[in-house]
Amino acid sequence: MLGRLYQLLVTEQLAALDRMRQEPPSGFRSEPFKAITAFLTVALMLCLMNFVVLDGDFQTRWSERIIALIERLPESHWRNFLLDVGPLYRHISWSLGCTTVYFILPALVVRLVFREPLAAYGVLPRHFFRHLPIYLALFIPVFVAVVAVSYTEAFQRTYPFYHYPRGLWDLLLWEAFYCLQFFALEFFFRGFMLHATRRCLGSMAVFAMVVPYCMIHFQKPFAEAVAAIVAGTVLGVLSLRTNTIWGGVFIHSAVAVTMDVAALIQRGHHVF
Repeated sequence: MLGRLYQLLVTEQLAALDRMRQEPPSGFRSEPFKAITAFLTVALMLCLMNFVVLDGDFQTRWSERIIALIERLPESHWRNFLLDVGPLYRHISWSLGCTTVYFILPALVVRLVFREPLAAYGVLPRHFFRHLPIYLALFIPVFVAVVAVSYTEAFQRTYPFYHYPRGLWDLLLWEAFYCLQFFALEFFFRGFMLHATRRCLGSMAVFAMVVPYCMIHFQKPFAEAVAAIVAGTVLGVLSLRTNTIWGGVFIHSAVAVTMDVAALIQRGHHVF
């Protein structure tokens, strides 16, 4: 039984991915050129992420610029609301930085260097609802685990990253930018890196992608870093098999929102 399950979920899926290497080349550039360019771009983007976007001074400077722009708006209820949620803008700066590094710059490489449409890198939600039962099946056990761990003090101290929302609207604004960052993250790893290397590496492209994906979790708890290996592998296979990153976007966003809501409920922070 376990042998057949392993064959169905692992062996057959990897064999199907390896058959992609036999597909005719796509686009203007050769496949080795695309793979080399993708690896170098990934390395550069991860440097920018670590040394620029995650730098506290970067987030402070951009949050101050956002507040300065809001202060120029005419007096109104929305202006006052946006000024009242000042602590949120550090998180928005982080989200926009992630979106720039993980999505905008790699997307420019796809369009200007590879001369290919972004659709070839999984950005369209093709057949998303057809595969929704698979994504829900992956989400449900994580949901149960989140509910269980939400009773711990460590969890409640950590989430949400926007720790003290004033009300529902600024919480929703935070979640929107949080999910935007997950879209960019999925495009970077399961879109750009994976689809640019799959014809050169076949199924090994998934495991090449999992290594840096695991490494960006090194500042998180050990269990979360190990879980990233499993999640990265599963989401990588799904992205190649379905030609869309939206399964990963859905699962990541659903888990993140669930964690935030669970933490707020456990802390008795009523914003709903």
